[in-house]
Amino acid sequence: MLSLFRSTMSLWLVTASLLWLQLRGQAAAADWRHLLERGWFSLARQAAATEAARRTVAETVMAVDQASRQRTAWIEQADRWRLVWKQPEVAATVSQTDRLAAWGSRYGLHLVSLAAGRPLWGGGPAGGGPLFPRLRPVMQTDLPQPGRPGPVALAAGRLVGLVDRPVAGSSAGPLLAALDLAPAAEGRLVWARELDPNLPPAAAGLAVTSAACFVAWPDATAATLELISLAAADGGLQWRRSLPLPAGFDRQQDGPVLVTCAQHLLVVALPGGLLVGVAADTGSECWRTTLPAGDDTAAEFIIDGLTATADGLVVLRRQAAGRSGQPEICRLSLLDGQPAEQFRPLADLQAAAEDATVYGLPLVRGGHVIWPTRQPSAEAAARLLICRLPVGPTAAAGAQEPPPLGSRFADIVAGGPTEPAVAEKVASSRRLVVNAGEGLWCLEPTGREPATVQSELH
Repeated sequence: MLSLFRSTMSLWLVTASLLWLQLRGQAAAADWRHLLERGWFSLARQAAATEAARRTVAETVMAVDQASRQRTAWIEQADRWRLVWKQPEVAATVSQTDRLAAWGSRYGLHLVSLAAGRPLWGGGPAGGGPLFPRLRPVMQTDLPQPGRPGPVALAAGRLVGLVDRPVAGSSAGPLLAALDLAPAAEGRLVWARELDPNLPPAAAGLAVTSAACFVAWPDATAATLELISLAAADGGLQWRRSLPLPAGFDRQQDGPVLVTCAQHLLVVALPGGLLVGVAADTGSECWRTTLPAGDDTAAEFIIDGLTATADGLVVLRRQAAGRSGQPEICRLSLLDGQPAEQFRPLADLQAAAEDATVYGLPLVRGGHVIWPTRQPSAEAAARLLICRLPVGPTAAAGAQEPPPLGSRFADIVAGGPTEPAVAEKVASSRRLVVNAGEGLWCLEPTGREPATVQSELH
């Protein structure tokens, strides 16, 4: 009897174990599929337990990246770009949609149409059309005074920007303001939230999604990286984190603070090459890393851009002013922040790039990155350096040299403003707003033969 009981128990335990393993496998499969559906491809690749699952994730990553590149394939098909309009403002950041462009200046937030380069609603001081009439109730001043430009973002039908309030004798901190871009709203102020009084707007980074607005800045006094998440709907605080900065961190280092949302992460890039990845929903730190110096260990790099591909974080950097180095594209793993690939766009162009200098900030559109470049003796940008972003899963550590990204130059030619009646009919979705050093330029692809460019662009 006892023997029969033991045999029955053994059979039951084996059956239960097999059932548990089967359910565990089904749960794991469901987990990676769920991550894949959410667009969290890096976590899905990590959770995939079979070769077939990993292959499915890799194929999805490649398809997403290829689709992004295809949407902006028109950028690399143009040999020349015509100057449509320009603004004298030198902005820290520019945000662009298919119809609009926004930036922050010392006079506040600006919003113009890509078609004509004019403010959408009324005018403003300095002829630039900043949206001060809609911010004046919360600016504590009747007349706009020059301040310090902060970052802006266009997302989910809103313009969100960090605005300085240089009011004499006031300890008021800068405002993070959200404006409604619906046609009937005409830039109505949705909400505004005061941030720390000692925060210079230009020292902060901003990222916006349909659900949240994220702001990051280094606090030199406390030696911390400050991070806040605000609800996109009303500006309510969702979380705040203070993360320690490494000993000796220099807040005065040249370069902006950049923030981007990448799958499940919020990633912050600080001057000097420090990158920190935190969970976007809680602010908990996931990893931190410092970009390697590269082949020229004596070079000082400035991070000018931060974006993401389907399975990687992309850092755009260049050597600091005064050095004749090349711009670089570094792709990192989203799982741990470790560098995976490094590309040098000018290396593919050889002699054509020998006298090119990156001038201004890079622009990322879809699957492409665009740098304004100039000749050493010129003050204005003369060409665009156009490069594809890397596609597919990030390469494993120690992998062979990644393939070139198809870098190419395109000339900038003189154009001039389009007639207003024609401007509204122009396919403004095929226009780029670039920071060309001396101001902001709106460019569109053109096939016509150019005249001599340089003297006409000033």
